Amino acid sequence: MKMGEKKKKFTTPHTLVIIVCLIILAVAATYFVPAGEFVRYTDEATGRELVEAGSYTSSGTNPVSFLQVPVVMYQGILEAADIIAFLLIIGGAFEIVNVSGAILALCRTVSKHLKGREFFVVPIFLALFALFGTTMGMSNEVAIFVPIGITMALSLGLDKITGVAMVTVGAVSGFTAGLMNPFTVGVAQDIAGVSPLFSGMGYRGVLLAAMLVIDTIYILHYDKMVKKHPEKSILYGLEDQDEFQADEGKDEKMNGRQKAVLVVLFGTLAILIYGLMVYQWYFQEMAGLFLAMGVICGLISGLSPSKIATTFTAGAKGIAGSALTVGFARGIQIVLTDAMVIDTIANAVAGAVSALPVPVQSIGFFLAQTCVSFVITSGSGMAAVTIPLMAPVADLIGLSRQTLVLAYQMGDGFSNLLLPTTSSLLGTLAVAKVPYGRWVKFMFPLFLIWTVLGCIVMVGAVAIGY
Repeated sequence: MKMGEKKKKFTTPHTLVIIVCLIILAVAATYFVPAGEFVRYTDEATGRELVEAGSYTSSGTNPVSFLQVPVVMYQGILEAADIIAFLLIIGGAFEIVNVSGAILALCRTVSKHLKGREFFVVPIFLALFALFGTTMGMSNEVAIFVPIGITMALSLGLDKITGVAMVTVGAVSGFTAGLMNPFTVGVAQDIAGVSPLFSGMGYRGVLLAAMLVIDTIYILHYDKMVKKHPEKSILYGLEDQDEFQADEGKDEKMNGRQKAVLVVLFGTLAILIYGLMVYQWYFQEMAGLFLAMGVICGLISGLSPSKIATTFTAGAKGIAGSALTVGFARGIQIVLTDAMVIDTIANAVAGAVSALPVPVQSIGFFLAQTCVSFVITSGSGMAAVTIPLMAPVADLIGLSRQTLVLAYQMGDGFSNLLLPTTSSLLGTLAVAKVPYGRWVKFMFPLFLIWTVLGCIVMVGAVAIGY
C-alpha cells in the first residue's frame, strides 16, 4: 500500500449478495452430500405427514446444476409470493399512516410522559410481544408492529435497533418458550404423544422469564452504550435511516384527524389479534385488513384517492428491494429439497446425537435441533421430521418425550432471529429497512447467550425429571 493511501474499511455485503452466496454454497454442497429420504406416512388421528424412524435410505448424489441458481431464485420468489405481497401491502399501508403524522404525534406525547424513564419501555414492549408469541405463535405478524416500535424508540432517544429488537426479540422469546404456542409446542407434543396438550408449562415459564431478563439486560446495555458513544450504533454510517424519526423541534398537539387515524390503527390491530386467535387468519386475510386500513386512514387524513394511491405506491416501492430477499432466501431450501439432502442432514444429525456420551446427550438433542433448523425453517415442518426421528433415540437413553419437545422448541425458536432463510426475520428487517448483516452483528451475541441458556435448561430438565 502506498504512502498516504487509506486502507478500505470492510463493509457488510448487501443482503441479496449474502443470500446468493448461500444459494451457491447450497448448490455446491449437493455435489458432495448424498441424496436420501425417509419413508413418510399420514397419521390417521391427526392427518399429519410423519417420518418413519429408521427408514432412511441413501441413493447417491443428486446435484443441482450451478446454471439453476437464477432459476431457483425466481422459483423462490414464486413460492414466497404470499409473504412478498403481504410485505408490499404493509409497506404501502403504513406509509399512508406515516404521512398522517399520527404515530409520530402519539410517540411524542408518550415520550413527554416517560421523559427520564425511557428505559422502562424496553421491558414493557418485550413482555407484551412475548405474550403474543407464547399464546398465538406470532411470527410473520411481527412486521406489522415494527414501525410503531421504531418510532417509539426514536421518540424516546433510543436506537432504531432497539425499536426493532423490543418487538421482535420479545415475540421470539415468547414463541420459543411456547407456553401455549399451537404451531410448535402444540404440534410437537401431539406428534410425540405428550399429554395433556401444553403440559409442562411451569418449566417453560421459567425459560420465558429467564429469556426476558436476558433480553432486557442485553438491549438496555446496548442502548446505554450507544447513548454514550453514538458511533457504536449498529446502524452508524448508514444512509436513509431517518424515516421513522420524529422531529424534535416540533411540539404540536395531536389533531382530530390524527386521533381518528390512531383509533382506526389500533382497532385494526385488535381485529388482527382476534382474527389470528379465533379464525386462524393467514396472509390473505391480514393483507386485506391492512389494505382497507390504509385506504380508510388516507381518507380520514384528507387525502384524495389519487394521493392515497401515490402514497401507497411509494411505501410499497420503498420495501420492494428488501422484500425480494425473502423470495431469494426461499431458493436455498428449494436447492436442498430438489437435491434430496434435507433428510440426509436430519439423519446424520440424529446419528451424531445417539453416539454422544449419555451425560451430554440432552444438550446434544438441543444443539441437533438447532442445526436442523438451518435447513428446515418451518417450525411445524421441523417437528414432523425430527420428532419421529429423535423419539426412539430419546426413549433408548431414558430422555422423556417432554424434554425432547423442549429441545425441539428451543432449537427451532432461537434461530428465528438469525438465519437468513427465516422469512419472518427478513420480512421484519425489510419493513424496518435494517440490513441483514447489521442485524446479525447485533443479534449474534444474544443468540450465543440464548444457546448457553438452552444448554443449562436441558441439563435442568434432566435433573428434575421434566
